[in-house]
Amino acid sequence: MLPKDKSGTTSSKSITSKETIKDSAKNSTEPVESISIQFVKGVGPGLGVVFRNREIHTVKDLLFFFPRTYEDRSQMGSISDLQEGVKATLQVKVLGQRQISIQKLGRNLLEVRCTDDTGILSLKWFHSLRGMEKKFVPGASFSVTGKVKFYMGKPEMVHPEIIWGLALESGPEVEAQFDVGRIVPIYIEIEGVPTRTLRKVLWEALEKYGDRVTEDLPPYLLSRRELPLLAQAVEELHFPPERFAADLSILAQQRSPAHLRLIYGEFFKFEYLMLRKRLNLERVKAPVLELAGLLVPHVEMREDMALKILQLPFELTHGQIHALDDICKDFSSGYPMNRLVQGDVGSGKTAVAFLSAAYLMAGGGQVALMAPTEILAEQHLRNVPKLLGKKINTALLTGKSTSSERQNLQARLLSGEALFVIGTHALLEDSVVFSNLVYVIIDEQHRFGVEQRKILRDKGLKVLKNSDRVLPHSLILTATPIPRTLALTAFGDMQVTAIRDLPPGRSPIMTHVIREKSQRIHAYGQIKSQIKEGRQAYFIYPLINQSEAEGFTQLKSAVAEASRLAEEIFPEFSIGLLHGQMSSQEKEQIMGKFQSGEVQILVSTTVVEVGVDVPNATVMVIEHAERFGLSQLHQLRGRVGRGKFQSYCFLFSAHRENARLEVLAESNDGFKIAEADLEIRGPGEFLGTRQAGSLSFKIGDLVRDQEWLIQARDDAMEILAQ
Repeated sequence: MLPKDKSGTTSSKSITSKETIKDSAKNSTEPVESISIQFVKGVGPGLGVVFRNREIHTVKDLLFFFPRTYEDRSQMGSISDLQEGVKATLQVKVLGQRQISIQKLGRNLLEVRCTDDTGILSLKWFHSLRGMEKKFVPGASFSVTGKVKFYMGKPEMVHPEIIWGLALESGPEVEAQFDVGRIVPIYIEIEGVPTRTLRKVLWEALEKYGDRVTEDLPPYLLSRRELPLLAQAVEELHFPPERFAADLSILAQQRSPAHLRLIYGEFFKFEYLMLRKRLNLERVKAPVLELAGLLVPHVEMREDMALKILQLPFELTHGQIHALDDICKDFSSGYPMNRLVQGDVGSGKTAVAFLSAAYLMAGGGQVALMAPTEILAEQHLRNVPKLLGKKINTALLTGKSTSSERQNLQARLLSGEALFVIGTHALLEDSVVFSNLVYVIIDEQHRFGVEQRKILRDKGLKVLKNSDRVLPHSLILTATPIPRTLALTAFGDMQVTAIRDLPPGRSPIMTHVIREKSQRIHAYGQIKSQIKEGRQAYFIYPLINQSEAEGFTQLKSAVAEASRLAEEIFPEFSIGLLHGQMSSQEKEQIMGKFQSGEVQILVSTTVVEVGVDVPNATVMVIEHAERFGLSQLHQLRGRVGRGKFQSYCFLFSAHRENARLEVLAESNDGFKIAEADLEIRGPGEFLGTRQAGSLSFKIGDLVRDQEWLIQARDDAMEILAQ
């Protein structure tokens, strides 16, 4: 691949040596992914080790090590036009140089005075290489690039980048072609290797092997999206054409055609693999459940299921009906359902899960619901008869289940009894064996890894005589609304249903960010008023006790604050303490007292984040709110506002500048909050490492590049459909 001149067109002169041409011919049939980096000019043993430590083993790895930013060095500046703090590239010649001894540092300062006939510029090095000063002889010409600062009114550059032997009027020399006179790439310095060395190595790699970057996408898709070929895109990412000098922000913001080609390619390959995974799952069988009669608006289901719905103590929302509609269609497809139902706190996802479970159990099937905590599992067990009546057979399995309870449950499962088993991670144990598992429900999916979900689902795997594999249906629930782009990637192998509406009668939670001491005192007054009216309150802290506070001595802990609140702030009220280090029996006891109203204020860690339902609680106080993600704060806030009373959330924060907390104060819409949270934290933190480990895109950004993600998904789906 020939180098490009300043106009962006291919130069007629190749800088390739005879030796390079010989090597190139010898390796002419090898693709870049199979050529070791040791064949790139300039990569000796030392640099080779540095690259391999960064997982750069082949020429392809090297070519896909992209710049972090760019500098426009296409135009030479002049000393007379230099500005404070602005980077500039100049063509200068040496007037003189001197070394100044700095006794404090035990080294010499090298200062070089130079000129371009418009003024005088000082160049300084505090860490000059031995013998470096010998190059700066009076009259020597070179190019210099660096950030300008003024010292006593005179311009200078400290540790600038030097390119020797450059004389623009006589034509650029080899090394100058990639260092000045064009837009140049700036790379992350790895293990002390300067960006100029990386630039030189990448130039050599592109010159010798750039035309062997093979296209990995169908040409008609690139034409449809008006994108360049991969080889051209890779070259332009490293050494962009001069046309971008007019607006360097296009490169900085990664919106050039070359950047968009890489972004689209990353998204397309990821979506193709995820969608193919879903198609492979659809080749597996599942029990076909016949539907009869339109008994609920938009939902076809069996009569026994319709009776369950008619007996509900509330009316289903449109979102719940839509979710049940999607689920019932999956049940009748003959393929295993793999559906994610996401909805805001209090949107009624649990009711949807229970109703669909009753639907399958009416046919004699067994259902397993896995929850992340014992508190939530026990709460689900109590809610089943409230929603479905007492005729549904239920069982509980948690870490605290006794040996006899486990043996009894196992006997019931092996007998084929239609049973709704609710449990925690204990359901994953090898000793738990189902005889007719037809439905798996995972509550709060972000608390479980992909493998854990697969283990539970595989407990229902059957291989028929004709070798067909049959898997149970799977429903995944999350109360953390997931932005669409993230759902398409992290959960691309699932169908997604969103419940966006809330049950009627729910009032928005009034949320206040509390920063000043006077505001805190006022908030305490409001909380006292609520409790005196018969309501209850949560106080949430990031730590259990001070022993956890290594390096965070200013953080308050639940244990210490429970005592302080009881003695100094709310002595007239009953205060309980809940945290993850308590035994199951202690947690169950304190939650029982809070649910019954015996405890008026519950001081806790985030153990109450998921699923705890106390309709009488109307106040949520979160201390050190700035330490939590927006979605987690929204989850905690969702523990109140579950009854008929107006509810309040107070976000206590000592940080005066934390605009993201205002997002929570301004909105109760979990989907809007999730979008903001994703933009602030990125997918890795938003989902947690177990969920986001496969979302490591080199260039693509799920927030910034949503449009390209959707286009890539549509194109991948089209190809798979064909």
